[in-house]
Amino acid sequence: MAKRNIGAMLFNSKIVSVLLAVLLWVYVIGIRGPDTTKSVEAQLIAVNVPQGYVLAGTLPTVTVTLAGPMNTLWNVTSGYVTPTVDFRGRSEGSFIASVQAQVVGLTGVTVEAVDPKEVNVQLERLETMSVPVHAEVSGTLPLSLVLGTLRVEPESIEVSGPGSLVSQVREAALVVALDKLGTAVGGNLTVAGDVVAYDARGNVVLGVLLSPRSAVAILPILDAATLKTVPVIPSVIGHPMSGYVVASGSCTPAIVMVTGTAAMLSRVQAISTVAVDVSGESGIVTKSADLVLPPGVTLVAGSKTVSIRVVIEQVVVLAIPDVPIEVRGAGVGWRVTLGTTSASVLISGTTSAVMALGASQIKAYVDVSQPPLADGSYAVSVGGLIEGVVSATVTPPSVVVDVQKGP
Repeated sequence: MAKRNIGAMLFNSKIVSVLLAVLLWVYVIGIRGPDTTKSVEAQLIAVNVPQGYVLAGTLPTVTVTLAGPMNTLWNVTSGYVTPTVDFRGRSEGSFIASVQAQVVGLTGVTVEAVDPKEVNVQLERLETMSVPVHAEVSGTLPLSLVLGTLRVEPESIEVSGPGSLVSQVREAALVVALDKLGTAVGGNLTVAGDVVAYDARGNVVLGVLLSPRSAVAILPILDAATLKTVPVIPSVIGHPMSGYVVASGSCTPAIVMVTGTAAMLSRVQAISTVAVDVSGESGIVTKSADLVLPPGVTLVAGSKTVSIRVVIEQVVVLAIPDVPIEVRGAGVGWRVTLGTTSASVLISGTTSAVMALGASQIKAYVDVSQPPLADGSYAVSVGGLIEGVVSATVTPPSVVVDVQKGP
């Protein structure tokens, strides 16, 4: 009898153990949930990139499949996953690299798969260069206001990245939209913004690092009533080499904007330069000279120093015989008779001027509306001359003219 009781007790203990194990399993499953899988998208990261090199282009996102308890994976995001491509020991060139993934901060969760398992990557040498920065202005100001010459700070920035991309960059620009500046008033307006890199064709170059990334444009906003744009006239003195004369002179910039009172600006038709001496010179002479601003007139923007280009050419002579003498200035019904009807004209000037001067455009004439000379004859004048002609001599210098003013 006692033996049966002991056996029954042992049998009951086994049942209890099984029941406890089942209860524990149900409890654990209730807490952690059944095992399952979940896929997340994560950005691939480059690690152990060799010094002096940089990844060309951008790495793609990859799909990482995780395995683990349902309750743990329920709210898992890409922030718990780190997919990487290891560049240790690599150098410049293209190659296929394996993708590795790690799970951080999740107990019982493992990486089951990564898609894609391999990616094509390219390493290039890291290049750095400096490029100028300018302001790219769009839009307009109110009619009463004028935008002066703006400046950008800094004047240049550094561009770094893969050599194939850095070599494409030619300049950088800060975009300034005048229409978005609000109510513009006179004075300097400061606009800050990000800088964009451009290639030689004006296309944006992506994939490079700009330092600094932002710039400041300083825009002078001026009252149009106090501004005037005038030409710059070069002042040239001195005698060029013997047998040569000044053919032309020009300035860069050719025009400038000045400011002042309305009364002062009304008297300013042009701005001259400090005199440039061309004594003994020939050919093309380029020199710098300062502007001579009248009292009360100020340069709006830019430098007071301009570049002067003086063209000095050899003097040549052109003889034009038998030029008909015309009569000018005669009244209605006048009868005018010339004692001599033709003249010879001797022209001296620069080579370019004389070559451009056609014989048919040279005119010899007498003006009978003017008083005659002391001897009663009329002076013969020459017309049709162009810039670059130094002198024009006519033979005979005067002719006898019979003028009958009656009907």
